[in-house]
Amino acid sequence: MGGEAAPSPQTIAFMTPLRAVAVLLSAWLLGSCTPPAATAPGRGGEIRVAISSDILSTNPGVLRDGNTDTVLYHIGESLVAYRDDMSVGPLLARTVALSEDRLTYTFTLRHGVRFHNGEPMTSAEVVWTWRRLLDPETGFRCLDDFDGSGASGVRIESITATAPDQVVFRLNRPSALFLDRMASIQCLTAILHPSSVDAAGAWTAPIGTGPYQLGEWRRGRSVTLERFDDYSPRSEPMSGLTGRKIAYARRLVFVVTPDRLSAKASLYAGAIDLVFAAPISAYGEMQRHAQRHGDVRVHRRDTLDWTVLLMQTRDPLLSDVRMRRAIAHALSPRLITDVSSFGLAQPNSSAVMRASRFYNARFAAWPAYDPALARRLAREAGYDGQVLTIQTNRKFPYMYDNAIAAQAMLTAAGFNVRLEVSDWATQLSQFQRGDFQLSAFGYSARSHPALMYATFTGSRDVRGSYQWEDPRALALVAQFEEVRDDAAMALLLLQLHGLMQEDLPMVGLYNDEIVDLSRTSLTGYAPWAMGRPRLWGVQTTRPVSAP
Repeated sequence: MGGEAAPSPQTIAFMTPLRAVAVLLSAWLLGSCTPPAATAPGRGGEIRVAISSDILSTNPGVLRDGNTDTVLYHIGESLVAYRDDMSVGPLLARTVALSEDRLTYTFTLRHGVRFHNGEPMTSAEVVWTWRRLLDPETGFRCLDDFDGSGASGVRIESITATAPDQVVFRLNRPSALFLDRMASIQCLTAILHPSSVDAAGAWTAPIGTGPYQLGEWRRGRSVTLERFDDYSPRSEPMSGLTGRKIAYARRLVFVVTPDRLSAKASLYAGAIDLVFAAPISAYGEMQRHAQRHGDVRVHRRDTLDWTVLLMQTRDPLLSDVRMRRAIAHALSPRLITDVSSFGLAQPNSSAVMRASRFYNARFAAWPAYDPALARRLAREAGYDGQVLTIQTNRKFPYMYDNAIAAQAMLTAAGFNVRLEVSDWATQLSQFQRGDFQLSAFGYSARSHPALMYATFTGSRDVRGSYQWEDPRALALVAQFEEVRDDAAMALLLLQLHGLMQEDLPMVGLYNDEIVDLSRTSLTGYAPWAMGRPRLWGVQTTRPVSAP
């Protein structure tokens, strides 16, 4: 390129971004020949899943939330995806080669992959998709991860189709987390056919490559996906969002059921097959029902989701770090965790998830629960009974419960606290604008703690949803891109955790426990650390309902 000597490519083994570059794993080669889906017993039927709110759009990675992502990753697929162990594996890519200077990624695509309109996937659609994502007019939620404006400073300088089955990405600087970001569920860099937009470039509907395609979206009621019979699965075992995806069910119906207790009752009555993130307060009752009736299964596991109390550092009162420290000393993450999770979860004030290989006892360090010290610090900061407002919502019970518990503890420590309860869409919009004082909030799962830090560290002048603007934190987050081994990464994460204890842009509470409830007529279902369902590989006895 540009007269430079051709780089000597190395083939990436998709494990973690910190592993040494190695010879491509043999499992990858198995994915190079993807036979058509074979007829298997148990094909057919309909799976009905309760979702807590309607999806926001059908536009992957743009107008999104957790439910939107869950529906759309059944429709669209990225070049790479997370495995069960949170390493990055191939999906639409067959191989990836990294240049010696770590700036050039060459993706060789799988053969035989088709879009839902029957057209074959080629490098042209990959280039079109990524150029669209990088266009600010698209509104891609994670644009700053790839255009150089984020804390990492990583920018995709060029994307070139060098052959019908080969695409080359050129970066401005090495990035140890580039493939992790490309695999992100929240960003969902699904490769789409250009017919997903109209002649003017306006969004119409996703034409993806996934095992299911969009059927009907009945706004506020349900989203129906139909099996894509020409789907070409990988051949290695299913893992995370990659591996062999067999769409056994003919149809998936995501039923909007805002009240989770009502969703549970619908499942008991047989109208719903799966309630993911069921009310954790009902865990004991659900277990007893399963033992007594034998018609449901209760699934429980820890996740990478992280619940927090955000503190607006640009707020006139909270801009004083002594005030933020006072709030931290007035709260006990242990007590809030026990109240909100009914004793199922473990507290975690660190952005390093408890399930991460980097987590150890040093990340448990946090300002101690000390109401007397909280009162003294607040007086020093000039606090004189001004109202502190905690934003929350009732859609997510854990957020509401966290807010109630925090209000009680802050009140006991002498603070004047009120709750501002709104619908989730309003609170999310306020979060994205940075329009709050305190907010009971939660960050959905990130595969790597570095990505969790990158989610909330940055200037609010760039993005209103950034929470931590300390220049020292920004400098440390930028170093993530240069890290080459786990020891260096662990040291960097400890430095960030120590700085967060000092600057206190938020109070971390716990990593969520998730409880899923399914009918026994649903087989093959299992939750995973990302906390969202995957419905390929799952069989049902429910017949397809009439339109």
